[in-house]
Amino acid sequence: MAAGKSAARKPELITADFFVPHISCVKANAGQLVGLHVRQRVLTSPAKALSGPGKGRVVLFVHGGNVPVVPAFDLDYKDYSWMAHLARAGFNVYGMDLSGYGASPRPMMDDPANVDAEGQPLLIPKQLKRRTAPNYPFESHTIRSDWAEIDAVVDYLRLVNGVKKVSLVGWSAGGPRVGGYISQHPDKADRVVLFAPSEPDPKLRDIPANPGRGAPTKIQSRQDLEKNRWDPNIGRPGQVAPGIRDVIWKQISAWDPIGANWGPPGRGGVMRSPNRTRSGWTPEMASKVKAPVLIIAGTLDRPEARLRAYGHLTVRDKACLLVESASHFMNWEKQRHVLHAASLEWLAHSRINGRRSGRFKADWNGRYSPLKD
Repeated sequence: MAAGKSAARKPELITADFFVPHISCVKANAGQLVGLHVRQRVLTSPAKALSGPGKGRVVLFVHGGNVPVVPAFDLDYKDYSWMAHLARAGFNVYGMDLSGYGASPRPMMDDPANVDAEGQPLLIPKQLKRRTAPNYPFESHTIRSDWAEIDAVVDYLRLVNGVKKVSLVGWSAGGPRVGGYISQHPDKADRVVLFAPSEPDPKLRDIPANPGRGAPTKIQSRQDLEKNRWDPNIGRPGQVAPGIRDVIWKQISAWDPIGANWGPPGRGGVMRSPNRTRSGWTPEMASKVKAPVLIIAGTLDRPEARLRAYGHLTVRDKACLLVESASHFMNWEKQRHVLHAASLEWLAHSRINGRRSGRFKADWNGRYSPLKD
């Protein structure tokens, strides 16, 4: 280091956690006033925010079916935080926990008997003596309550930031949550990124207002997350950094102290999430989206299905990006750098690789090329 000079420091960020009031539409606590947990990341200097490519734009992250918002998008480790990456570019970045996740309400989910039949064996004999019927014999919610919660948070962010529209990012099951929501509220959506979204389902018909019979809670062990879901899609050395899984599970557990103490002793607990009834979105919903949309998926994550929504979009500004040697958990892998950079360009300029539309592929080194059929 040259004398008199110091290493470049990353811009400092504010981290804030708060709750947005909402009258619940979830059957288990319907009609109750609840608080939906929201995490915010934003530059400490307003002047820097207004000079960056984000220029004060508001972005809301919506998680997928299992992992709560903070470990999913704001992982507190090195440069893994997607939210922090956008915040340093001048975006005012928020992430929400839907009911059943993180610090948001988990109605009927603290009773071990309300875990579904598939998960109950993990709780025997510590939390349960034997398999049992649920004390609350219904699944947790439908995607309609998800859309209502997203709308409550979007309206709150529009109000406190004085903006008409908010950009949204959705991962996995967050794809139908965001895609279905913006198809119904085109006047509230600015720009959209769908990361590894669940595909539109042409067989999905009337989505019920109330959940079906079953159990409200599902659980996942660390072994199931890593060995059964992640490991089969690791395709090359360097894709996943050593030690990162310990960091991820530690932060998942920190947002669910009850789940962290469930399961066999010494196994690290479980990750709890709600069972959903007929959740998804349709090709018709995708065709009604008016905001510019970028879809990103990895080559190791059923890319044909993950990118299928692209063909149903009718909006002019639409693009898809296939990322080499990345899985469904790209946000925790080496290729997160491509994910971060592509989303920033899209959310700031409605461009990918300088273009407003098209199908692209990013190689292991982040170089773009046209995606061929």
